[in-house]
Amino acid sequence: MDQPPAFTLSIANLYAAYQHFDLVINSRLVSRPAASLFFALPGARRDGHAYIASLLNVGVVNFVVSPEGYEKHGTAIEEAMASLDGAAGQPPRFHFYEDPARVLQQLAAHHRSHFQIPVVAVTGSNGKTIVKDWLTEVLAIDHSVCASPRSFNSRIGVPLSVWQLRDHHEIAVFEAGIGEPGDMEVLEQILRPTHGILTNVGTAHLSHFDSEEHLIREKMQLFRDVEYLVLPADPRLVSQAEAYVRSQKILAWSGSGREGLTVNGVHRLIEFPDLPGIYLDNARSVVTFCCQFGVPLHTIQAAIGHFVPLRKRLEQRAGRDGGPVINDTYSNDFSALAAAVEFAETLDPFGHLTLILGTVQPLPDLEHKVVALLRDRVQRLLLVGEANQRLWQHFPEATHFSNMADLGQKLGGMSFHRQTVLVKGASYEGLDQAADMLSRQLHRTTLEVDLSALRHNFLTYRALLPAGCQVIVMAKASAYGSGALPVARMLEDLGADYLAVAYPEEGRELRQGGIGLPILVLNAEAYSYPMLVEYGLEPVIHRTEQLRWATNLGLRVHLELETGMGRLGFRSEDFRQLHGESGEHIDAAIASIFTHLAASDDPDHDAYTLAQLEHFQTLYEEYVRSTGMQVKRHALNSNGISRFPDFSYDLVRLGIGLYGLGDEKMRLHLRPALKLTTTVTALTTREAGESVGYGRRGVIKHKTRLAVLSIGYADGLPRLAGEGRFAVRIHNQYALTVGSVCMDMCTVDVTGIPEVRVGDEAVLFSGNHPIELLAGAAQTIPYEILTGIGTRVHRIYVGE
Repeated sequence: MDQPPAFTLSIANLYAAYQHFDLVINSRLVSRPAASLFFALPGARRDGHAYIASLLNVGVVNFVVSPEGYEKHGTAIEEAMASLDGAAGQPPRFHFYEDPARVLQQLAAHHRSHFQIPVVAVTGSNGKTIVKDWLTEVLAIDHSVCASPRSFNSRIGVPLSVWQLRDHHEIAVFEAGIGEPGDMEVLEQILRPTHGILTNVGTAHLSHFDSEEHLIREKMQLFRDVEYLVLPADPRLVSQAEAYVRSQKILAWSGSGREGLTVNGVHRLIEFPDLPGIYLDNARSVVTFCCQFGVPLHTIQAAIGHFVPLRKRLEQRAGRDGGPVINDTYSNDFSALAAAVEFAETLDPFGHLTLILGTVQPLPDLEHKVVALLRDRVQRLLLVGEANQRLWQHFPEATHFSNMADLGQKLGGMSFHRQTVLVKGASYEGLDQAADMLSRQLHRTTLEVDLSALRHNFLTYRALLPAGCQVIVMAKASAYGSGALPVARMLEDLGADYLAVAYPEEGRELRQGGIGLPILVLNAEAYSYPMLVEYGLEPVIHRTEQLRWATNLGLRVHLELETGMGRLGFRSEDFRQLHGESGEHIDAAIASIFTHLAASDDPDHDAYTLAQLEHFQTLYEEYVRSTGMQVKRHALNSNGISRFPDFSYDLVRLGIGLYGLGDEKMRLHLRPALKLTTTVTALTTREAGESVGYGRRGVIKHKTRLAVLSIGYADGLPRLAGEGRFAVRIHNQYALTVGSVCMDMCTVDVTGIPEVRVGDEAVLFSGNHPIELLAGAAQTIPYEILTGIGTRVHRIYVGE
């Protein structure tokens, strides 16, 4: 196929031609078609070259492409170009490079070289985004600041962040993330930071590095030429910094609690807000930098009083009128708005997106960008704030409210039936109140699902697999209690190959929610087969008559073999009869053959597991010889993936490991994705001899201060966790249960935590308070705890 005229310019010439253009990698974010340079980047599920034809039709004419990608989609592109013949405007220009992503990085690096302002680079295993955001809040009081949008910290996100630099900016704050060796060297060449902040180094990406020391060395490459580096006073980090930072200016901070900050042995009297410990660490990083940078102490002290934890970002809730409500009211720059709209679209089951929009941070040509973003994507628009009056002119059908108070007075009488509602604003506007008003009555107990942790865990497991091996993700039992539909949508976007559910009704729910992935049904009886046909579901077969029924209905099926689980599946002799010469000829569409391992997590049973795998291998090979059919096969669950990688075969089944749980070998590489919290409903003091709860099982031995919590066994807190066998965490301290766990509440001892107040959060389990503690107290396993969390417990989905 003939390619159009190629314009393979040098980076300097490419920059001269496009320095005032928008750099675009997402076809949905084009706001100035004629002034956009689109980079066609390949991806796991989406190739940017596939969108060129549609972009040509909306007026984009400048592209950076690869010869291979253009060749693959050339027919559609050339048809689109032909339809433009004779039309007014500039003819399309294609710039051919072998690696468009590398060109994007080089172009951003060239742009960065034109600015002589301070550039602060923030990296670390956790806390990058909140340190960047808080630092920007403080610096923006007296400076014009350019900052990374949301979590743009990758090899692609960093160039897009740097491209935002303009002549009026006085300082820039960019975050940088690392996924594998070599990342930081690339990002350092783009950013050329003059100052650095290292938040911490943990195990978030350790699976791609030889050791934690290797990971630290890689991160330090970002800071080799900085004037000074802020980091925690951790000897491991300080020694590596001294080896890498050429200026040798290391600002190592320490401190605990809400008062005080010590930097290189010098103490400063700073009062920090009432935040959890990890957020206090982030605040100390920010304050240390600001002090060194010369921000007045009174300005710092006033600013940190407004610091709030990184919440209110893409929190999905059940709406009062039936549809989803998405609360994203942490910050509101244009990139954050674009990301939130795209996220809301993926969750919208109605094709009707309502946007409640607060003030968007100023940006050149902002109105035009917002109009282009929202047009034809938002069906109902509610504008809040005086600054949005200008937008109202472009959306005459929108409704305008002067502020949150004005909106709040009218929300009660407005209907949002069969609508997905996105509430988007900055934290200072208080639009989270609108999200609360539009949400169902909120139970005080909440299961928070961290979608970014789920993404990390999925990608971590997938990186362990051989090329071509596909991933089935277990979505049964409402995705282990976390909510099947939101998790399934995320997995579909990430590139999961299959979902697995326990019963047909679970598969139907996913289909009705718009999930298009193949769905395997583990337990499907004959009466449900018409439902499987209707919703395109694939049953697991473990009896011959099931196979016959499925064949008659044209269903794709998965054959389960019994190799030692002792549950379901064809036994050896039955399976041989099925496919042997004496067996029935059944023309079935067999999607896979698989088995279940009984004890893949337990080294004491490894011999048994290997015997199961050997038995499965034998049966499978006999089937192939007998039928001549090469059918896909799978045997490994989460623990099997990490402990028996040689048996990955064609597919694996990822279950509880997706949530950062249940796989001891992978514990250091995974991120816990679930957090169960409740609130303190009441506080009371009891004297010695008094009793608490049913059966008087909580006898007070000495004067005790008690907190009543809004969680009971109807919410998923087992009764066995009562009577002092389990402790919740309040203000990062342990509070033991007292007396019996009731249906709707329980009581804990907070005598040693005098700062506890009504309304405070109590953590049942989280990344810092492992679910295994609760499971152990209840003499069960994490699976049972998760799947036992009640339906009235509010699920909130948090993540980028």
